[in-house]
Amino acid sequence: MNGGTFTVGKEKERAGIYFNFKTTAEDRVSVGERGTVALPIASSWGEVKKFISISSIEDLNKKVGLNIDDPSLLLLREAMKKASTVLLYRLTEGLRAQADISEGVKATALYGGTKGNDIIIRITENVIDSSKLDVTTYLDQSEVDKQTVTKAEELKANKLVEFTGKGDLTVSIPLTGTAPEDVSGDLPASSGIRLSGGTDKTPTNADYTAFLEAAETEYFDTIALPVEDNEQLKATFVAFIKRLRDNQGLKVQGVLSNYKGDHEGIINVTGGVLLEDGTEITPEKATAWVAGASAGATFNQSLTFVEYAGAVDVLTRLDNDQVIQRLANGEFLFTYDSRDKSVSVEKDINSLTSLTAEKNKMFQKNKIVRVLDAINNDLTSQLKALIKSRKASGSDVPATNDGLQFVKTLITQYLSVLQDNGGITNFDSENDITIALNSDRDGFLIDLAVQPVDVAEKFYFNVEVK
Repeated sequence: MNGGTFTVGKEKERAGIYFNFKTTAEDRVSVGERGTVALPIASSWGEVKKFISISSIEDLNKKVGLNIDDPSLLLLREAMKKASTVLLYRLTEGLRAQADISEGVKATALYGGTKGNDIIIRITENVIDSSKLDVTTYLDQSEVDKQTVTKAEELKANKLVEFTGKGDLTVSIPLTGTAPEDVSGDLPASSGIRLSGGTDKTPTNADYTAFLEAAETEYFDTIALPVEDNEQLKATFVAFIKRLRDNQGLKVQGVLSNYKGDHEGIINVTGGVLLEDGTEITPEKATAWVAGASAGATFNQSLTFVEYAGAVDVLTRLDNDQVIQRLANGEFLFTYDSRDKSVSVEKDINSLTSLTAEKNKMFQKNKIVRVLDAINNDLTSQLKALIKSRKASGSDVPATNDGLQFVKTLITQYLSVLQDNGGITNFDSENDITIALNSDRDGFLIDLAVQPVDVAEKFYFNVEVK
């Protein structure tokens, strides 16, 4: 079903659900369930050019096969500090690690990348049947798979390696020493045959473009572009976000670094932080945290003053005048507070700086944008559900007064729930919703007046000394 914005008096060619948000002092709206961020990474292991939904460490271990503390998953760790779900996308892979485990028999990592070099294969005599051999696959010295076979051709691929070749297998010669396996099943690094030759590959513009193309068919709230110096790619990213928001009605926000997007759908991160372990989260890397935090923020939550967990300082401290100037430029910053040694978001704003009558300064606040975006996404979803339920019963939503009432009731119920939960205020269903048939009499023109609840960010005290 098509969506997007519309111009009054100009009929659309495609059937669909269209929205027009204007800044008539109160035009603000609501948010449903959030928390999903799309994130491209250049990791050292896993399926390439495919989105994998990660909601927990267990998900990561099962679906990717890496531990959360793996160095190549820094961006994922930062995003998961606030996001409920990360759509992880591995951009590219290098060469696959491999090793000869017996004469004419080879083990090859399932995926390219340097993590394959941490795979160890050990062949030992089976303790019950001496005519058979145990072929055990380890990653980071922990057992992942064990197969008992008599010939190489009986070996089956596991989640780490595939085997090729036929014939007899021979007991592994330890790399160094003869340290035994401990009671936990872990393998000393000195045992077995280690795969080698695995390499990583630096992503290209084409890899990131493929990521954006793949993301177009996924559902997410925010999407990050964690790249540093690449103006062409950043321009492509901004155009992608604008197209999704304005042409397809998919109200998402994009997060990048050091780029003046000048759009409410683009968050421009220009500050970085220092983690307690000494890791520097530069602005392009910080896009992962910002995207995760923005996705995870509810309709009644701003990121202003939200602390960056694990951060002990900012990479560049700014004075008051510098902060004011950079906020005016639409920059998303982090601030270090020496009083409690914390790092937090200075102000939850996007990159919009060119204000108009239809997009005033309220559109610069991400909390307001999240409210506006959600009414688009939520009501689109609910209208689709209404259409499907009517068709399932053998009818449609008629372009009549009856259909008008169906739609008005749906919107009224939704906005009433939103108001009850503190997302909007002063909603009057009698005066704030106007519905009429469009000029082609095959749909409805719906006008809404909604006042979102903003967040308290400034506190002024008058203190009288007596």
